[in-house]
Amino acid sequence: MAKIQHFISDSMCLVMNGHNPPRPMPHTHTHTHKHNTMAPKKSTKKSHFGKKSNLSESEEEYEGPLNLLLAKKPFKNPNYKTVKKNKNLKQILTMERDKVYALDVPTYENIECAPSVLPQKKYCDITGLNAKYTDPKTGLRYHNAEIYQFIRTLGVPNVQAYLASRNAAVVLK
Repeated sequence: MAKIQHFISDSMCLVMNGHNPPRPMPHTHTHTHKHNTMAPKKSTKKSHFGKKSNLSESEEEYEGPLNLLLAKKPFKNPNYKTVKKNKNLKQILTMERDKVYALDVPTYENIECAPSVLPQKKYCDITGLNAKYTDPKTGLRYHNAEIYQFIRTLGVPNVQAYLASRNAAVVLK
């Protein structure tokens, strides 16, 4: 359809400019094709299915499915070894953990060292952020003034629950 429209538009331009448009080529295909709509005929040869063939013993050996494990592979190098692949950190740590060492061999677990000289980090009991301040009345640590306002609204049982979460609860008698 697009070719026809293109041909018509080209011929219109030529006519408007005073040229004669080219004539389309006549259809020269004269004979008709016979399309076979029937199914193909069955072969007249007798099948040899189930009959013993006249093959030699070496050819009969390969009847049935081919077992690739028993087949010879002349293209494979029997001395070829794959290149060791890199192990990821998780594999290395698992191997390190599962390995049994003698008691006198130093490992990360059995090396004793002095305690750290850095102060222990303190975290807000409400949000878990770094705690810059501590409420003197309740002993709760907090991050900013907004959280301090929230702490002021807490009751005694709630304050005790927050302190118990970091093992700093005061037992009241």
